[in-house]
Amino acid sequence: MKANKIVEGLTFLLIGGILLANTLEILEWSVWSNLFKLWPLLVISLGLSLIFRGRSLSFLGPLIIFLGIIAGVGASYVGISFEGEMVKEVKTLSREIVIEVEKVPETETALETEVIPDTETALETEEVLETKVLETKEYPEIERASIKLNLDVGKLVLGESTPLLYECISQYRFKEFEPFEKFSRTEKEADILIYHSPITKKVISSNIKNNWQLKLNNQIIYDLSVETGAIDVDCNLSDFKVEKLYIESGASNINLVLPQYNSKIIIDTGVSNINIAIPKNVGATVNIDSGIAVKDLDDFIKRSGTYISHNYNESEYKTEIEIDCGVSNIDIVYSDIP
Repeated sequence: MKANKIVEGLTFLLIGGILLANTLEILEWSVWSNLFKLWPLLVISLGLSLIFRGRSLSFLGPLIIFLGIIAGVGASYVGISFEGEMVKEVKTLSREIVIEVEKVPETETALETEVIPDTETALETEEVLETKVLETKEYPEIERASIKLNLDVGKLVLGESTPLLYECISQYRFKEFEPFEKFSRTEKEADILIYHSPITKKVISSNIKNNWQLKLNNQIIYDLSVETGAIDVDCNLSDFKVEKLYIESGASNINLVLPQYNSKIIIDTGVSNINIAIPKNVGATVNIDSGIAVKDLDDFIKRSGTYISHNYNESEYKTEIEIDCGVSNIDIVYSDIP
């Protein structure tokens, strides 16, 4: 069988595979916009076929088409069009720290009035007037907040501060990943849930380029919870008052700087790379429940299954770290945090 026939057959198989992936919603239909931009390759292929007709290199024309299709699909796979980076939607969620004023209606009150119509008759009557007096109720500024991120896959960056209660800046390509907020408060505490709709569309995970940037207020005390499928976390909490951080994910790459504050860190993940930097004024205990794990905890001593930092007793702050993971690389070190 001639090489050019093999390449032609593979080309048709590849096109059929792309169409099947489109109809099964495994691959976006937008892949064809990249492929259509490669139409000049047809002319190049025709030229090569004419030049090498009947020769051993006649397969070069079909090969150019085959490689062009692979290039177009590959570019779409990583989220790039041949006109540049594919457009991403940007949405920002935020809340201010303000004193809320609520007008609350009181119960109806009765007022008495005396009526004297003339000098001949003096009739006293009572007239009941209905009125609603509005009472002003003031809420104090929020001092504590619980923020839960319930997202699917992407990268989370945390480290910048904000004068607001929080800011979450989201970048996403697929409408399914548009974030929404649920907010509630009781007196000085707030609960925030940031989430997107359940994902029903089958898309190639490496083609999902979600980015979330979460900004916190360094005067507020936080509980943070991150629940995702696969995530890349880059969080510097050293300037924030984070009492509790919970991360639950499948595959993950976690780079974390702990807060200079009394805290508890819980990480529940599958295949992962975990790098934790601890400020020198924070004493730490570490408990690890892992499958296959490479551990680097040179600044700790192990007692009864628990790793305890050398500075634990004299440290200004204390942190408790719990890690439950599968196949992982765990590196926990002390670092000079400005």
